[in-house]
Amino acid sequence: MGGKIPQSGRQTLKTAQSASSLPRAGIFCYSISKMTTREELKNTVFHTAIIGAGAAGLMCAGSFVQRKILLDRNPKPGAKVSVSGGGNCNFSNRFVSASDYESQNKHFCKSALAAFKPQDFLRLMEQHHLPWEERTDGQLFAFGARNVVRMLMRRAEEAGTQLLCGTQALDIRAENGLFTVETSAGPVHAQRVVLACGGLSYPSLGASGFGYKMAEKWGLRLVEQRPALVSLSFPKPVKEAFGALAGNSVPAAVSCGKHRFEGHLLFTHDGISGPAVLSASLYWAPQTPVVVDFLPGEDALAWLHAQKNTAKTFSAALHGKLPHRVVKTLLAGLGDDLANASRAALEEAARRLNRWTFVPAGTGGYTRAEVTAGGIDTRQINPSTFEVRSVPGLYVIGELLDVTGRLGGFNLHWAWCSAYAAAKALEEQF
Repeated sequence: MGGKIPQSGRQTLKTAQSASSLPRAGIFCYSISKMTTREELKNTVFHTAIIGAGAAGLMCAGSFVQRKILLDRNPKPGAKVSVSGGGNCNFSNRFVSASDYESQNKHFCKSALAAFKPQDFLRLMEQHHLPWEERTDGQLFAFGARNVVRMLMRRAEEAGTQLLCGTQALDIRAENGLFTVETSAGPVHAQRVVLACGGLSYPSLGASGFGYKMAEKWGLRLVEQRPALVSLSFPKPVKEAFGALAGNSVPAAVSCGKHRFEGHLLFTHDGISGPAVLSASLYWAPQTPVVVDFLPGEDALAWLHAQKNTAKTFSAALHGKLPHRVVKTLLAGLGDDLANASRAALEEAARRLNRWTFVPAGTGGYTRAEVTAGGIDTRQINPSTFEVRSVPGLYVIGELLDVTGRLGGFNLHWAWCSAYAAAKALEEQF
């Protein structure tokens, strides 16, 4: 692997040798050159204008060699990538498949996933001497998210990209065979436009509804957007009973409908969070119950029966399995007398331990959501090129589309593979 990777407790994944079409590493600068005057900007016709310098926009810009401009409203590119994975960037997952994505058009993502695989991004990491590691369930992490952003910027510069940050896109028009992107820095003219401006999550990092606004302007159907990979909020009575548990983290399995996820559950002041909860939230809809198993893989009723003759209290029986405060709160109203508990009390305790159920009052919203579910209906998009069928020259990639991955590196991989597919199509357009 490229770079020095500590071997203790870490696995690596061999990279594919078939991705020879990807741009190769060379001598790089750390920044992309900028336009100097409004007049220069106004009088230039670019091959492509890419709106949004996040994961998808940067990847697209670096994956085909044409004169292009990359616009972003943030002062620096890759803002969301820079904080992903707790700052270490969970950039992909070795087990990526179409079944890891939620969409009304479930087959749409297959072509892009087949054309750009986890091994292909690993090859880029190695070319740029960036170390990485594989964690639980195939999650692939970098050692420093900002290093990934720098790598993407280097590729973009090599591929003929000019970057215009701190610039807000205001509108897009098509006239005389060209697109005009109206921006806060003046008009930008291009033969093609790529919408890579992301969803509504992380508004503090520049998220806006511009992409959806443009989709509606061009007559594209939208699947209702909602926060996803997000915490779930307790209704008021549950919040009052469980609020004191904020900060406690326990292993659990969280189910929403037919979907079940194991991992840590974190109690918050408002409800529950943690990997298992975030994963389940992708499938949650208002009024849908969520079921929590606090003893995954354990038959709680059988365990309590087995402990009844040796442990006098529920707390003692569950010592080492759940924190005392969690047990007391979860089994409130049943007392703590296991030795003399009735069968009905044992069954109720077991139900709360294995099938504790509540209907969330809502989610943590876009400020806490990792991604936006829903978006532009993919039935209007060519799955091989990502061009809008009804608007030749207009492309849509990444989170704007109605394709949402589960937790574990799947959404960043979608950004890479959708951007790469669009770039290969744009490369053929002269």
